[in-house]
Amino acid sequence: MPDRRTPAQHSADVVRLQAVEAELSRALELSRKILDNTADGIYGLDADGRVEFVNPAAERATGYPEAVQLGSNQHELIHARRPDGTRLPVEECGVWRALRTGETVHAADEVFWHRDGHAVPVDLVAVPTVEDGRVTGVVVSFRDLTERQAAEAEAARLREIARRAAEDRALSDRLQQALLTPPPQPDHLHLVVRYLPAASGAQVGGDWYDAFLQPDGATVLVIGDVVGHDSDAAAAMGQLRGLLRALAYDNDEPLPATLSRTEHAAAGLAVSTLATAVLARVERRAGTGGRVLRWSNAGHLPPVLLAADGTSQALATTADLMLGVTADTARHEHDVDLPDGSTLLMFTDGLVERPGSDLDAGLAALQEALRDLGRTPLEELCDTLLTRLVPGSAADDVALLAVRAHPEDRPRPAEAGATRLPGPLTGAGG
Repeated sequence: MPDRRTPAQHSADVVRLQAVEAELSRALELSRKILDNTADGIYGLDADGRVEFVNPAAERATGYPEAVQLGSNQHELIHARRPDGTRLPVEECGVWRALRTGETVHAADEVFWHRDGHAVPVDLVAVPTVEDGRVTGVVVSFRDLTERQAAEAEAARLREIARRAAEDRALSDRLQQALLTPPPQPDHLHLVVRYLPAASGAQVGGDWYDAFLQPDGATVLVIGDVVGHDSDAAAAMGQLRGLLRALAYDNDEPLPATLSRTEHAAAGLAVSTLATAVLARVERRAGTGGRVLRWSNAGHLPPVLLAADGTSQALATTADLMLGVTADTARHEHDVDLPDGSTLLMFTDGLVERPGSDLDAGLAALQEALRDLGRTPLEELCDTLLTRLVPGSAADDVALLAVRAHPEDRPRPAEAGATRLPGPLTGAGG
């Protein structure tokens, strides 16, 4: 049939055709950019399941270059085995089902097999291409789940570690609470204790305090800290505390001798641990009627003695070796008067130790925090001191033992509560 278009019409048709071709080229270029840069793997398969196109992400995920994959049977190449390695019949393949039914198939628990032989977990979607009512192929988009599954496995492992750590911490806390019993309340001596666990998530420590009466009425005080931050440290603390309590209870030997006997007993019973401790005793000074504090320091922070007027002194001496280094080390005893109205504070390093600051600065901060608390009721003093010195996110446990000396020629103050003594010692002096 003769072309009756005028030259102008023909020229216009050419221009329109060129515009369509240019638009098609731009669309193809855009499609190629999307295929090349998407993180998901994408395949185009024909009606027989053979690869017509494959993007770089699919090449990387399977290890097969485009040249190997084009024209190959995708199922046989990368999808013919189940996760356990057994044969996957093509009839059970989700991609094949999409080709045969014309329905979109989503399979979340599939594996493709990498060229080097390892399984690649994938989440895939197969979308059939339909022309004139006939399925002519399928586009397969898949996501490599290797990193996600590894992250999920790591998260599960960390949850299990956290669960075990929480159980370990709870067990250690129960052990500590069982051992850190309320102190006695001798006549005219008021004892207050505080135990503040470290911030949530931190490991439990081996801090402890103890206070008990000897048969002669003297009051024994102990503060200590086992090296370590785990359930083993808490268990060692319990053993060492029990040994020291038993050996100190019924004899009035010098305090250094009690510490040395504790070390010998610990070594003989295979309680192998390092710990710092202060062992102290409040007793009447012979011939004066006043009270005296005697103590021996095994590598621990010095106690602080607070006067009623707010002045204080750290009972610093040359500290002897911590417990557990050698049972034959020389140990020393010290003494100081304990005047009426004064307060003795014994504590572990969690009260004064802060990152970036040394212990001398921490002790100075403690004494400054006590300056206006000399006459504050003892319970309130302890709570105020913890509020001032211990941040909410403290990384270490804090044990605090405070003793207030009240005049013996007056009734026991109501703020100190009732006298509380062990049965056999009821009526003994403090």
